[in-house]
Amino acid sequence: MNWSDERGSVFLIILIIVIAIMAAIRIPGFGTLDKRRSDETAVKANMYTLMLALEDFAAKTDGHYPDDATSRTPSGQTLEDLCPDGVYPTNPFTGEPTVVVWDADPSSPGQIGINPATPTHYCIKGYGARAMLFLRLTSEQ
Repeated sequence: MNWSDERGSVFLIILIIVIAIMAAIRIPGFGTLDKRRSDETAVKANMYTLMLALEDFAAKTDGHYPDDATSRTPSGQTLEDLCPDGVYPTNPFTGEPTVVVWDADPSSPGQIGINPATPTHYCIKGYGARAMLFLRLTSEQ
């Protein structure tokens, strides 16, 4: 082995060490980012589930949407009853059923707001890890 081979090997080892250090610093940040994105995607899926329940409610009430949590179909079902398993979807941030607020914007991670909520119109909004999500689901075509 000559001198140039040894220098190349040392350089390669130093390069590998530097890359490993940089990866060790960055990888935990990517994990946090992936978790936040995953949770926010789950909130969006919960918003879609709620939209399906709202449309199911309207189908059972001649086109009228619920305007609060106590609104019922002719058979006595609330919006929550029309969700899968009869409960609001699980909040990915808390592991509990999602809190749904009526005629107010959501204000905490995973919360969903129906604002406005009228018999003829709705707009579903979700709150992500740190702020309102850009997705809005409405009854308008």
